[in-house]
Amino acid sequence: MSSVFELLGRFTVFVAIIWILSKILRGLWTSFVAYKLGFGVKWRPSDNTWAIVTGATDGIGKAYAQQMAKKGYNLLIISRNEEKLKNTREEILAKHKKCSQVKTLAVDFTSSDIYDRLEAAISELDDIHVLINNVGISYIYPEYFTQIPNSKQLIESMINCNIISMTRIIEMVLPKMETKKSGVVINVSSYSAAYPIPLLSLYAASKIYVDFLSRALQVEYKNKGITIQSVLPAYVSTNMSKIRRTSLMVPTPDVYVQNALQTVGIESRTYGYWPHKVQGFLQDSIICNTIGSDFNSKLAFDALKDVRRRYYKKEGLKEKLN
Repeated sequence: MSSVFELLGRFTVFVAIIWILSKILRGLWTSFVAYKLGFGVKWRPSDNTWAIVTGATDGIGKAYAQQMAKKGYNLLIISRNEEKLKNTREEILAKHKKCSQVKTLAVDFTSSDIYDRLEAAISELDDIHVLINNVGISYIYPEYFTQIPNSKQLIESMINCNIISMTRIIEMVLPKMETKKSGVVINVSSYSAAYPIPLLSLYAASKIYVDFLSRALQVEYKNKGITIQSVLPAYVSTNMSKIRRTSLMVPTPDVYVQNALQTVGIESRTYGYWPHKVQGFLQDSIICNTIGSDFNSKLAFDALKDVRRRYYKKEGLKEKLN
């Protein structure tokens, strides 16, 4: 009987090793090999071809806009601040000579009365080949759901910005791509969509919507010449993350986006940047499958409680206890 259990144990170890090796090989393929061998999406910039980027004046969105301009696409960049849009437009045109046109549109995605203007601007574009839904808002600091300042306003703003806006813009653009049987839609979700994140519960839930919608649409449209990708960045040095110091695990937006673009057409759901993929493998594949996702949520809860405490201390506030 002991030999049977010994054989079973060896078989289990063998299967585990094979599984881990397959994950490592897949990671190497999607991160370093496939793109260099010419796999992935076929970009087709031209004088009449457009890329639309939302939240394009800062961070990841601005980096995507720069990369699309570098490829030679015309751009429609959309954000809230007119002055930042103007500066971003001038910067792109000065830096990327292949990009002949950059149109701007200033709208506040937390509002619900912007879609007539958006539809009018989109209808003027000749051939839309790329849509990058990047715009999003988060909490000012981690907080318990019942203690969020101005919670009614934040709930409405976050749903409008993180959920409704990307859905409505996809609804405007996707039929044009379907007619031409060609297009790329990149929806920027978040690593927080990988499992429930206490103290950022509303933000994480909104990003799960982005992830699930993207993955479902990819199945619907992958045979119609359209690539739809869900991107789940972990920490990147942006205004939203409030992290200024870069490191291996916290890249600049430019480094992150350069890596993420190499996965388009190769991974329909990606962490984009190889160290984030390693983090995702350890937390999602190893911890979730062995200990359970609740363990990840508990780790996040403890870490964010500390961030919350430091915010209260910095602002000179009396911490609310729970």
